[in-house]
Amino acid sequence: MIQKRFLSGALTAIALIANCISAQAQTTLTLGDIYAANHSNTLADQRFSELVKERTNGEVTVEVYSDATLGNERELAEGVIAGSVDIAPSGMSGIGRFFPELQVLELPYLYKDLAHMQRVAEVIAPDVQEAFATQGVRNLGFLFLGPRSIASKKPINTIADMEGLRLRVPESPLYIGFARTLGAVPTPIPLPEVYSAIEAGTADAAEGEPATLSTTKWYETTKSVSLTKHIWHFRFIPISAAKFDALTPEQQGIVSAAAVEAQNYQAGLVDEFNAKALDEMRKANVTIVETQGLDQFAERLAKFQDEYAASLGDKAVALLAKVRSVQ
Repeated sequence: MIQKRFLSGALTAIALIANCISAQAQTTLTLGDIYAANHSNTLADQRFSELVKERTNGEVTVEVYSDATLGNERELAEGVIAGSVDIAPSGMSGIGRFFPELQVLELPYLYKDLAHMQRVAEVIAPDVQEAFATQGVRNLGFLFLGPRSIASKKPINTIADMEGLRLRVPESPLYIGFARTLGAVPTPIPLPEVYSAIEAGTADAAEGEPATLSTTKWYETTKSVSLTKHIWHFRFIPISAAKFDALTPEQQGIVSAAAVEAQNYQAGLVDEFNAKALDEMRKANVTIVETQGLDQFAERLAKFQDEYAASLGDKAVALLAKVRSVQ
């Protein structure tokens, strides 16, 4: 009888220890993004989450919070730096705030198309990783957005129509300078507040790639979208280095590979989603304007590219030169 009680107690203890080990082995990563659930970036987040869970057999899970649930882009980036958010795909108005030299990667009329951006991503990946390391962050990969255009209450037929336009821009010096160079009045507003700001007349227009203009429904308040195609840009996939380093080497490999697959998956959606977005907006009786004289926009902003890079220092100037060297 004593032996049975001892055996029962031993088995219970073993089960408790096994449960504790299992609980310790499970890691949950929190991922916050600003875009709606049907945006290509959020779909990439979900694909990443699925791959990580599947390939780690549930030992590592990624909880995705979209639609700015955990905060705007700046707040999410600050969370990654502080360690309160584990992963937060982000561009220059977010994580880019902490790495000024990287701002040049989002300059207007810098990339020809998506394929050009993908080639640039391969070349600059070490530069991004080196910069991120200074703030205890790793970059898992890149997401791609563009070309950005303008949803506005008046059509932008030529560069002259930019004069005096109260243009909502991200909370970023680059976008503020871009708008001013074109004669517009930059109006920095966090993304979740843009719809109501245009509706209330605080801003006349907002800019983003067609998929963003569609999923945010900004076109409902402007009724026209002008294809200025002014910026293609990256979003990085920053992860807290401390959280990444706490994973086993095998888990780190899985997370890194899953991010690359999610990156390639999202890149394959960009053109399709933009075309679909333009079609949806046309069906909603939105006027799609083929803005003329885009070379004039590019010429006006060429000097701005160099001046902005110079204002950020030698590292930014060198990085811009590296980007321009990629054909």
